[in-house]
Amino acid sequence: MAPRKEWTEWHLTPRGWEKGATRVHGEGNTWVEEPLDRALSFVYQELESGSPPEVKKWAEETWRSKDAAKVEALLQLYGACPERL
Repeated sequence: MAPRKEWTEWHLTPRGWEKGATRVHGEGNTWVEEPLDRALSFVYQELESGSPPEVKKWAEETWRSKDAAKVEALLQLYGACPERL
């Protein structure tokens, strides 16, 4: 079985978590501009490989505003990065 790697960018904004660019296995990448008012960005990834298939899932921070108070306030309001594609 060929490995499957998919990912979704998530951006924390004053409106909550917004979906950004994505990669879907067999369909390629879809690029979306980052919101100008984002405070924090993560990429959530899923990698499926092996036989029997094993799925590894993780989120990785890719960008953070220098305004730490804004980041913390939005995290308290909207919670952690979504763990979904």
